[in-house]
Amino acid sequence: MNRTARKMVVTALCLILALSMAACTAPTPAANTGSPAPAAIRIGALPTEDSLPLWVAERDGLFAKAGLTVTITVFQSAQERDAALTAGAIDGFMGDIIAASLLRDGGVPVKITTVMLGATAKEGRFGIVVKPGSTVKDLRGLAGVPIGTSTATIQEYILDKLMEAGGVAPADVKTEPTPKVPVRYELLMSGKLAAAALPEPFLSLAQVSGAKILADDTTGANISQTVLIFSEKYLKDAAGSAAVQKLLGVWNEGATLVNKDPNSFRSLLVDKARLPEPLKSTYAVNTYPMAQLPTENAVGSVVAWMKTKSLLKGEIGYGDLTWSGPAK
Repeated sequence: MNRTARKMVVTALCLILALSMAACTAPTPAANTGSPAPAAIRIGALPTEDSLPLWVAERDGLFAKAGLTVTITVFQSAQERDAALTAGAIDGFMGDIIAASLLRDGGVPVKITTVMLGATAKEGRFGIVVKPGSTVKDLRGLAGVPIGTSTATIQEYILDKLMEAGGVAPADVKTEPTPKVPVRYELLMSGKLAAAALPEPFLSLAQVSGAKILADDTTGANISQTVLIFSEKYLKDAAGSAAVQKLLGVWNEGATLVNKDPNSFRSLLVDKARLPEPLKSTYAVNTYPMAQLPTENAVGSVVAWMKTKSLLKGEIGYGDLTWSGPAK
C-alpha cells in the first residue's frame, strides 16, 4: 500500500465513528431483482464551482422530479471526502482522475461516471501565477524556482504539464508543498512564495489583487477535468445503477439550465462555492458539459504521470476507471 493510500485508510478509520450513524441511517440500494426503484444517492462535494448543476437540481427540485432522493454533503478537504467514501458514508463524490486512481489502487474500487467540468479547455481554469511585483515574464523564468502546489494531486499534474508546455525541463520544475489553496494564495500574495499553481476562483482573485498569470490551461486539450466518481459496489447494485443513470439525466437538465444563462446562477454559486468578496459581482460563471466520460487519452496521460511519480503500485487501465452504464 503506497503512502497516500495508507494515509487515506488511517483518516477513514479516524472518521468512521463520526460517520457511522450517517452510514447506518442513509437509504441503501434495493436488492438486485426485477426492475428496482432508483436508490437514494449520497454525494460528496467540495465548495467549488464544479458542482453547480447539482446545486441547481437540488434547489429547483429536479432530483425529486426524476424520482430520486439525493443528499449532497460538502466537505472542506479532498482527504475528508475520500475517507467518507472509504467509510461508506457517501456513495459517490466530485473528484478527479487521480483521486479515482488512488482509491482503486488502494483497494477501494470506484468508477468515473461523467466529466463534471473540463470536457473542453474553456471549462474551468487552472494556472501558474507569480507574486505581485515579480519581474518573471514567462515559465522559463521559473526554472529551478519553488512553486507552491499540493503534491501527488491533479494540481501537481497540471503544474507539470503547463511547465512542460512552457519549455521547462522536468528536472527544473521545483515545487513547494502547500496543500491548502487559501494558504497558498496568502503566501503568494505576501511574497513568501515566488510563484504558485492556483485553481479558480483563487486564480482570478490573485490576478485582480496584483499577481501575474504566466500560463493557464484554457488552450489546447483540457488537463484539469473534474469527474463524478461512485463506488463500484453501489454501481453493481441494480437500484444503485438505475439511480446513477437517472442522476446523469438530471445532470444534463441542470447543465442545460446553467448554460442558457450562466450569470443568472451567480447568487447560487456565490452561496455554495463561497466566492471571495472581490469576485462576487464579476466572476464569470462556467458553462458545463453534458454527461460524458473522460477520453482514453485524458485518463492515460494522468495514469502515466502517476507512474512517473511512483504513486501507483499496480496497473490501472481505462476500463478499470470508467463506468459503461447499467448492465444489459
